[in-house]
Amino acid sequence: MKKFIPFWFWDVTVTEKKLAELEGSGYHLTSFSPVPGIFEFEEGEKREAIYRICRLKNCCGKAPKGVAANGWESVCGSRNIYIARNSDIHTENIPSYKFWQTANRITILILVFIFCYFLGFLLGFGSSATENGIYVLENGKFILSAAAEIILLILMLCAWKTNKNLSKTNADLGLSGFSKTVPKENFIYSKEEEKRMLKSGEMIKRTPLGWFYAPDKAEEMVEKMALSGWKFYRFDEMGMTFYFIKSEPCRIKFVVDFQSEASDEYYLQGRDDGWKLEFTSMMRTMCFVVWSREYSDNEECPEFYTDNATTMKRAQRMAFTLGFPMLFFAAFVVWFVIAFIATITDYIWILPLFILITVEYSVFGIKAIGFYLRMRKKHKQNNS
Repeated sequence: MKKFIPFWFWDVTVTEKKLAELEGSGYHLTSFSPVPGIFEFEEGEKREAIYRICRLKNCCGKAPKGVAANGWESVCGSRNIYIARNSDIHTENIPSYKFWQTANRITILILVFIFCYFLGFLLGFGSSATENGIYVLENGKFILSAAAEIILLILMLCAWKTNKNLSKTNADLGLSGFSKTVPKENFIYSKEEEKRMLKSGEMIKRTPLGWFYAPDKAEEMVEKMALSGWKFYRFDEMGMTFYFIKSEPCRIKFVVDFQSEASDEYYLQGRDDGWKLEFTSMMRTMCFVVWSREYSDNEECPEFYTDNATTMKRAQRMAFTLGFPMLFFAAFVVWFVIAFIATITDYIWILPLFILITVEYSVFGIKAIGFYLRMRKKHKQNNS
């Protein structure tokens, strides 16, 4: 049996309830096409179960091992979505709705922006003045704007209801350790021991300026230091400082991943694949996640992403999310200073601040774009 569920992604909790109801009626989900919204079922015995629809990059329909360990069975999915089923309908360990909550909030912001745009037509462009200075309504524009406002208002209310449904779930796999920037287990030594090791030279610190805008350079630095007998130990809480401890030369693959949304499932998949979580930036959307993996001389160098296209997309996100906007903002500050130099001279003390902002954004923007250009060159060489 096939069932068409349009806009299944608008509120996944409603879609999951429909799948659970069909399961209770003896129809078990077998396959799923996300773009048309077609769900296929096979008839069988009636049973109770709950479903979860999760988005996880490059999961190919498979739930991470950490999710499966909590009783969840991978049913089907697509490249970046997996649908899991659990026969324990009272389980408290449920994969989070973080991605859907983030997508829903972005949708609400977009709807509010469009609503305000059409509100301008209602307040201004929907009317015009006559020769006597009296404003009259232009029926066509007013009706169109009013209809758009009503539709947008309904959509915003629906999105708000969806957000409320997602928040009610309070779903959590019990992975509270991922909420920290540096996992607790990475702090092997006490503060006193670390101070002693720093004084004795057994431990050193490095603080590269704006290293996350040129992550390939940071990766290369950590890997080279490991080969020279300085093994990466941990980051500080802000992720600015690298700590290294004296050790035997070893091989470490260091990866700085730039995620548009980092969910618990993403962390689980990384750990399931043998990677050690080193750092997560404070911002959970558009965030940096750092992984490491030690390997022997006889092993091939592990790759966090097996395809070059995904690695290239990481660099593109960096350039278009941080690089170009920073350079644009720096150029805007320069234009502002030049255009209003006469006014600014009355507040000469502000000029050093403008100079600092311009230099900072220019350097970091150039770093991010430089990273993209290096990855682009490497990508072309791999494909040639």
